[in-house]
Amino acid sequence: MEFFKFIMINNQLLDENSEFHLTSNELYIYSLLSSSRNIRGQIYTTPSTIHAIGHIKLATEQKRAIKAIKDTLISLRDKKVIKITNADGEITNDFKANDTLIVELSEFDTEYHTQLNFEVLDGINNIRHLHVYLAVFKWNNSESGVFVCSQERWSKILQCSKRHAVNLVNRAEGAGIIYKNIGDYNEKGKQDVNQYRTTPFEDDEITHHSFKKKYVEIEEETDLEHFTVEHLKEAEQRFITFKDENGKDVFPNEKDYVLMRDLYKKGKEFGLTEFEQKIFKTGKKRIGILRKNDATAKISDDLNEQAKIFIKHRDEMEMRN
Repeated sequence: MEFFKFIMINNQLLDENSEFHLTSNELYIYSLLSSSRNIRGQIYTTPSTIHAIGHIKLATEQKRAIKAIKDTLISLRDKKVIKITNADGEITNDFKANDTLIVELSEFDTEYHTQLNFEVLDGINNIRHLHVYLAVFKWNNSESGVFVCSQERWSKILQCSKRHAVNLVNRAEGAGIIYKNIGDYNEKGKQDVNQYRTTPFEDDEITHHSFKKKYVEIEEETDLEHFTVEHLKEAEQRFITFKDENGKDVFPNEKDYVLMRDLYKKGKEFGLTEFEQKIFKTGKKRIGILRKNDATAKISDDLNEQAKIFIKHRDEMEMRN
């Protein structure tokens, strides 16, 4: 039964320019359906069963998760990626959590596919990480064995903003799902596009930029009076994270704005360590993004005002003592 050791995903499902291009949720549910085939290749299931066998849940609350599964099944069918009927062989949208469904995976006019090993699927605990992994692994058997991908292309593949796509890819890299070889600057002064694959790049393969990042580390030090290195690292994570694993927005907090004001003051009076400069630059970029967005500008301004008040009271208390 060699065929059932992996899931075959037609490359058109991963191609951002294809009419069959799937979302992250659709890819995951498609993978679960494929893994549910019996020895004849047939799939008999229910939305509740899909929820139960999936180690990644589409929502924290079961009722919402099962509804998301139902919506995803319908969207897969509408894209003609699967055929789905009830137990009577009827096409319907009116099926409940425990209704038996008969699912058939569609065949495509191209044979090129990506093989997703069951062990790999079971080892990935984030739907977005799975999508990033498949997008990269698709190129594993190409001549170069690497996926050369720009930020704009990642945005199309993951069907989200460029900023969010970059964040998702970086988080997948941080989790060890994929590996990145950072593009060097070419003779025209432009940075080459990053390369990706699912196995590490050897030292003789990596670019100068990647080598510097790997071996030339910034010493993590700060002499701020009210913040430790750990505080700065926690703030940096909030500065670079736009959404959490549940898709909820992540913003810097009041303490982060206090940190930014302290860094600004220290920078003007005494200068910053290289590590502090890195944090300040990252925070300044994120706050600048918040201020340019009408929906978040007021949140940023309010946090900045709260930070001013906090620092004023803090300094007054310290002077009394």
